[in-house]
Amino acid sequence: MSRPPKNMIDEQMAVELLDALQAQEASPDVDAIVLAGAGEYFCAGADAASVRKSGRAEEFAQAVGELFGFFPGSRKPIVGAVRGDALAGGFGLLCSCDVVVLGSGAEVGTIEAQFGAWPMLAQVPVTRRVPEKAALLNILTGEPFTAERALALGVVDEVVAPGDVQDRAQHWARKVAVAGAACAVGRPLFFRGRDQDYIRALKGAQDAFARSFTATAE
Repeated sequence: MSRPPKNMIDEQMAVELLDALQAQEASPDVDAIVLAGAGEYFCAGADAASVRKSGRAEEFAQAVGELFGFFPGSRKPIVGAVRGDALAGGFGLLCSCDVVVLGSGAEVGTIEAQFGAWPMLAQVPVTRRVPEKAALLNILTGEPFTAERALALGVVDEVVAPGDVQDRAQHWARKVAVAGAACAVGRPLFFRGRDQDYIRALKGAQDAFARSFTATAE
């Protein structure tokens, strides 16, 4: 993401980022996707001023909803290289990644409550990544987590010096790409199963398991 100085999301950026992610997912040369932000910030969330000026709040919300909606169904693993702050909708993007490397000194979390607002869109991925009590406190107060707190909560997987974030993200990208083609079926199944009742999730797993052996035989 490169929209200086804070990589804030407007409608165009949401659409272009989704297009870029979909292109990487479709590429046979890509085994894993690394999502990063240019400059000191990962992403500081929605560009509210731009949304107000455009008068396209509904279209913006749809574009961001489609962007967030891409992550659970992606057939390739996604690593977040979060060198700097990830706030508001940027925190939603962080929480959508499978593995997250965070720069020490960065702050992450929703901040909307500080401005008398609510993270309507960001709270969806946030509440699926952050333990409920901690998520609620962050959403209600708008006070972000320190890097150390985010690590302790399991929201991020590793905290390193900002200059090492990209290298560590590449390390994890190589690690999570090991499953190869199996990930194309297994990763979406993981996210679908998480939101289904137990028996339905098992049925989906049975079908996928059987199909994987049929495909191998063919």
